Amino acid sequence: MIHLRMALVLAASLGLSSVALAQDLPDAKQITLDAPIASVTLYRERAMITRGCALPNEQGTFEVRIEGLPESIDAGSLSARVEGGKLLDVRYETTTTAVDVSTSPELKEALAQLERLQRVMEKLSLSMAKINDQNALLNSIAAKTATESAKDFGSKALDPAALAQQVLFLETARTALIEQRLANEAEQRTVAAELKAVGDRVNALGGKRLVARAAIVSVGKPTLGSTTLAFSYLVDGASWSPDYAIRALDTNDDASDRLTVEFSARIAQRTGEDWSGVSVTLSTAEPTRRPAPNEIPAEFLEIAPEEEKWAEGGEQFFDRAKAGSAEDKKDASLGRRSRKLAEKSDAEYGGVIGDAGEDPQLGERVQLGIELQRLYADAAVDGGAVVTYALPRAVTIPSDRSRTRTQRIATIELTPEFSHVARPIVDPVVYLRAKARNTSGYRLLEGRARLFVGEDSVGEVTFPTVIPGAEVNFWLGGDARLESKRVLVSKETKEDGVFGKSLVTTWKWRIDLTSAIAGSTKVELDDRIPVSRNEAIKVELRDLSLPLSTDEAYLKGERTRGILRWTLELTGLSKEGKPSERSISWTVRESHSEGVEIRAQSH
Repeated sequence: MIHLRMALVLAASLGLSSVALAQDLPDAKQITLDAPIASVTLYRERAMITRGCALPNEQGTFEVRIEGLPESIDAGSLSARVEGGKLLDVRYETTTTAVDVSTSPELKEALAQLERLQRVMEKLSLSMAKINDQNALLNSIAAKTATESAKDFGSKALDPAALAQQVLFLETARTALIEQRLANEAEQRTVAAELKAVGDRVNALGGKRLVARAAIVSVGKPTLGSTTLAFSYLVDGASWSPDYAIRALDTNDDASDRLTVEFSARIAQRTGEDWSGVSVTLSTAEPTRRPAPNEIPAEFLEIAPEEEKWAEGGEQFFDRAKAGSAEDKKDASLGRRSRKLAEKSDAEYGGVIGDAGEDPQLGERVQLGIELQRLYADAAVDGGAVVTYALPRAVTIPSDRSRTRTQRIATIELTPEFSHVARPIVDPVVYLRAKARNTSGYRLLEGRARLFVGEDSVGEVTFPTVIPGAEVNFWLGGDARLESKRVLVSKETKEDGVFGKSLVTTWKWRIDLTSAIAGSTKVELDDRIPVSRNEAIKVELRDLSLPLSTDEAYLKGERTRGILRWTLELTGLSKEGKPSERSISWTVRESHSEGVEIRAQSH
């Protein structure tokens, strides 16, 4: 059996009604306390608010009421903890009361105006109904006139003059009704706009009825001494995203080169309650997302009947995406289940709390609470799948729907290695790159980054996720002081061979580099050579004026895809101020049997 004390604690964390608990508690002293926001844990799309207060230095049982909770609260997430006492119960309560308009002349006037406009709208609706009735009557008269005229057509009973008068009457009456309808609809649109404006004003002044949201926490104090109460809840309407400003200083002096990463957070705060002088922790945890990966489904192979064999390149035999769908749906519904359970009525969960095994619904709530607590606990993890960032100082962030705010998390100084990258086969611009290792203790998350070189802004990029100790390339835009140009020196196609004729095409390429930088600079130069996927096609690289890079990662990666890479030092301006020049050349020879059609594809 679950011990009563444990059941009480679990009940408190899950927001259970205290109707049953109140039967077992001694007379509690009811007090209302002010519990200001002490800290905020800001997730990517929600926030956990923690409030705190001190209880009177008295013995006894207290029912503490904390009012002023926001409309954006997730009531099912309410939890509390007590130091220096015993937590007996916690619940969320809303009370609705009529507004005393006698204390607010402005609200009284707005309500009177709202009532007047509502009567005008009712009158317009009745008038429109009358217009519709009149239109229906005219349609009936027109139908009857048409029927009678058809019967008398061609006979002496038909009176053309009388028929013309009836048609004229119907046309005049319908025209008048159309004008009345248009005028009525226009007036209704005007009144509807005024109703909305006055209704918004009434709501801003407190509305016809006030809704108070409060947390009720029951605390037992068996002895004298200080007792503090803290309670937390989730709210919607708050979010954050990483934001970077990357500043590079390239002085051509290794001792002076610096790369500064200003790591900030863009915070949106629309919860309805202001955060004043609070400590804020930014977290990548997502309480509603599953904390563990899917299980790997088993895969079974069997001989398929001849008529069920699939064509080569068709669909796979097993749909792996569906294999774990049942588990996904189960975990994805966890948040919805918690909310539905927390909102069940007191009557449905009435009675004395005892063994969870005797109350299936309570047992489900207890188990669900344990699962939810495990999910929410991820917010405190620093490292691994979840990362948290504590802002260096207390901040004030008012609730504001019109703007977001930027808060600096840290300024990280890195020691970069600057170089230039030229890829004239795709772009004649030579780009500046800084390679640096993340020597800070921060895990830098993917986000928007604004780039600066000296005092110049060079645009925005998406900054990748970088763990501590990892290297990352910072692309700092084009450098106008360098130029690259790719030149086709010659192209020749001829037959080769005595017995088996082959077509041989030879390209001679050259890349010209120019630098107007004061000192020497390192340049990484990239080009490509076609890669044969058929033994009937032979591609050769010849006559390199400079050997290719020997970097191991390049040889195992890009080189296998036909990328040519040279790493060279390019001298700068001469003493006379003339730009330095350097050229790289090579030859590509491709041959295939005569009559074979070659098709080139880029990937």
